[in-house]
Amino acid sequence: MVSVEQVEGRTDYPFLRQNSGSDQSKDHQVTLKGVKIHLYKLGIIARGNDACGCFPCAATDSQSLLDSVLLSQWEHCAWKGQLKYDVTTCQTKVINGEKKFVVQLNERWNSLFLEEFENNFLQPLGPISSNHIKSHKENVLFCVSQGEKESSEVVLSTMLPKDGILIIANANPVEYGHVFLVPYNINRLPLFLDKKMVELILRTAVEVNSSSFRVFFDSIISNRSDHIIFQASYFANPLPVELFPTVPVYADTHRTGIHICEVADYPLKTLVFMGNNLDSLSNIITEICSNLRVHGSAFNLLITDFGTKIFLFPQAQSLIMDRPISTWECGGYFVYGTKFGFDNASETEILKRMASVSLDDSSFQSLKHLCCSIAVNLYL
Repeated sequence: MVSVEQVEGRTDYPFLRQNSGSDQSKDHQVTLKGVKIHLYKLGIIARGNDACGCFPCAATDSQSLLDSVLLSQWEHCAWKGQLKYDVTTCQTKVINGEKKFVVQLNERWNSLFLEEFENNFLQPLGPISSNHIKSHKENVLFCVSQGEKESSEVVLSTMLPKDGILIIANANPVEYGHVFLVPYNINRLPLFLDKKMVELILRTAVEVNSSSFRVFFDSIISNRSDHIIFQASYFANPLPVELFPTVPVYADTHRTGIHICEVADYPLKTLVFMGNNLDSLSNIITEICSNLRVHGSAFNLLITDFGTKIFLFPQAQSLIMDRPISTWECGGYFVYGTKFGFDNASETEILKRMASVSLDDSSFQSLKHLCCSIAVNLYL
């Protein structure tokens, strides 16, 4: 395992400079009494008249600072025994069939881990507080926020920025490096997606700069109010949905650089949004998700390709559906808690499960028209 101390010892990054808090107003921070937390401050993106906040170049050979910090902190958490099992020892296989779905055997898997996390970690609509962080400090890895310098940096601080994302280890990991990404404002925990939040999540994915890193979001429709919780983990190989061909639905090469495609021949109706423009991608995703939320529609988001590609999985309500499927399941990756279920997993069973939550042709056509309309109207 890579320890935190090993990463701190790097000479090519100013990793753990103590932050006095003098560079930001206390009106925009909360004091963490008796607690120190790592802050990852994102560098400022140059926004020219034509760039409109384009992503920085990705896919470099060297490991990024944020990737190093995330993995070292997560592995240190695992080394301390904060995780319930070693997910790297779980057996996986590709099941027979055309779709090449992937299944994992995890007999210690807890399918209710997200609900337990909400109940045990998140305060009901409450602000982020010192006691809140202190009581869960073993699993809080660090915080990501927008910095004020050209380059990204990591500091150790007793002050939490007003807005940011808490990176928290998931004690029930689905894959290596599995974390919760919890957007927050010191005065509240958000209940819906907004552009600033989506942009910060995308910036985080860009900054990690790893082809294995994927971000998930599940919008579960229920009678209770849910906090906004993203998740992320590392996958050694692309998820099955990423390997399917796509059919163009909309393209705006000149103004926004956004492309919208439909994933062809996939059992779950799926759209994918692609682009190197931070503002445009976060704008369109926020508007579409807001519209789906207003209409009470469940959906999932999968962010891949260094933050430049977002899969949208709309889900239909179904009487035979005992629960909405998770984002990794939408992507073709399924976890089984028993050896019997793992050994007997079949493409037929998974196809039926995915079809039970997929939109019908008419509803999906309406969604495509809505997405195109939003894309056009955002930049009239």
